Amino acid sequence: MHGNSMAVVDEYRTEAAAPSFPRGQLLAGALGFLGLTGGVFWWLFSRVPAGHTMPGLSTLHWEYLGLLLLVLPLETLTSSARIWLICRVLHPGVSFWTCIQSELSNVAISILTPSQSGGGPGQIYMLTRRGGVSVGTGLTATLISFMGTLVGLLLMGAYSVLVSGIGASGSLLLAPVWTLTVIATALLLGAIWPDLFRIALGALSRATWHVLRRPDAVIDWWPPGTPRTGPAVDRMDRRAAWLADLLYAYRADVRRFLRHGKACAAAVCLLSVTFLLARALTPYLCARFLGVESGTLRQIVEAQVALIFLVFFAPTPGGAGIAEGASLWIMADIVPPALAPLYTLLWRVSTTYLAATAGFLCLGLALARDASRAARRQPGPQ
Repeated sequence: MHGNSMAVVDEYRTEAAAPSFPRGQLLAGALGFLGLTGGVFWWLFSRVPAGHTMPGLSTLHWEYLGLLLLVLPLETLTSSARIWLICRVLHPGVSFWTCIQSELSNVAISILTPSQSGGGPGQIYMLTRRGGVSVGTGLTATLISFMGTLVGLLLMGAYSVLVSGIGASGSLLLAPVWTLTVIATALLLGAIWPDLFRIALGALSRATWHVLRRPDAVIDWWPPGTPRTGPAVDRMDRRAAWLADLLYAYRADVRRFLRHGKACAAAVCLLSVTFLLARALTPYLCARFLGVESGTLRQIVEAQVALIFLVFFAPTPGGAGIAEGASLWIMADIVPPALAPLYTLLWRVSTTYLAATAGFLCLGLALARDASRAARRQPGPQ
């Protein structure tokens, strides 16, 4: 059974190319992220009360900085462990270091896209180029990992709505809860009933090329790994066929993962909750390092649970601007206004900027090595 599944998955390796990066969109995202980030911190520091000076070195609580440095890698390590566990089932042999690089690349690309939603191509690129994983399997690993994050977020949302006083203060969390539910349902339907999406994809493809008067762009399509005999299962253009191939690769890999990796699936959900809690703990350590004594550990963690849930769908690149504003609002009763800019900067550096910088470094080195190899393969002038 395991060998047959591998044969089906391997079929996708020759049909799907490694993901490419839309340079124009990423450049626009980078400019938007830098502009919003620079603007919001300029505004924050300009509002510091007159006569206030930055806290002196002797007033900082350095023991909390040591704890912060211990917690910082936890999010990356737990997220990487999820990918590594998934790959152990779907593509054994992928190293943990490759999974760390893929997770950091995910963070790097995600800060350049709205709602931090576009990091998947960076992760898939590292898994395919460094781990030898097929694009279809890399996509499945990313989506299963994302499903674990959805489970963690839904648990956090339920806690905020039902237990935490923040969630009970309004209906702000209801929209994210419903959005997560819709996304989770779509991912489950894609794994259980890919024919539904393939039929819609084929119909849209045929209608588009009919309007453009290009019926020759539509080709016959069969599910990968099946004999191409008899009538075609569907008809669509080549790009739609590529997407349909990935969809069926996703179904095959999810089935194989659930068949052979039930314990790994439970571990992925547990690791997802762990890395989200680590992110919720970081602001507590940032505040204590700066000498902020108000707010208990529970109060700050509960505030961060709601903040993570809200910022996850911020429409700006990497949540820039909105994340800082939401943090100021939700921590207003804990962090004094004079320390709010410094706290916000330390929080964003700890939870976003450091990991994203490391991710850009990993991704840049990988792209440079691949470009060098491609140049060496090209024939020289005759």
